[in-house]
Amino acid sequence: MPRSHVPQRSGATHREAGPADPRPPSLARIFLSLLWLGGTSFGGGTAGWLHREMVLRRGWLDDATFLRMLAVVQVMPGSNGVNLTVLVGQHLRGAAGAAAALLGLLAAPFAIVLAIGAIYLRVGEHAVVQAMLDGVAAVVIGLTFATGLGSLARGGASAASWAVAGATVLCVGVLRWPILPVILGLAPVSIGICLLPRRRRH
Repeated sequence: MPRSHVPQRSGATHREAGPADPRPPSLARIFLSLLWLGGTSFGGGTAGWLHREMVLRRGWLDDATFLRMLAVVQVMPGSNGVNLTVLVGQHLRGAAGAAAALLGLLAAPFAIVLAIGAIYLRVGEHAVVQAMLDGVAAVVIGLTFATGLGSLARGGASAASWAVAGATVLCVGVLRWPILPVILGLAPVSIGICLLPRRRRH
């Protein structure tokens, strides 16, 4: 990923804060942003929280760049949220930015998980605790869907792109097919959809 900063999006109606500083953020700002995010986000919803923090709130990335990073981490081993955090930090400030982002993301959860783990050993079997965890899981699923649908809508996706997204949800989420064959099958289709308009313009 290049180290140059991507200008903020022109569509200010989606922003939650004022205009962002056009300069790349400092390592301290990256660390503190991810420290807060890591301590307040939930599990599989990390990508959604990253989008809200980096694109909507701070304007450090635009939607197109974030979507490209999200697509890359889907085919990488390891945690999508952690991988995406590293890519975001590297894009903003190079290797030092990647390290600051990763440390910020993991510092608070590390301490919190140790504390919650000790508590869960004592109260984890209670019905109220199980209900709370089920509620959090539902929120995570909803946030992940909201992030994907919102990015598609703001990106001006074509009907064909929506069809590929729907086919992915159907194959992985409903039919429970393994994700790797689904990606290998649908990725060439998706790439072709993106390349076709460019070839027509040339």
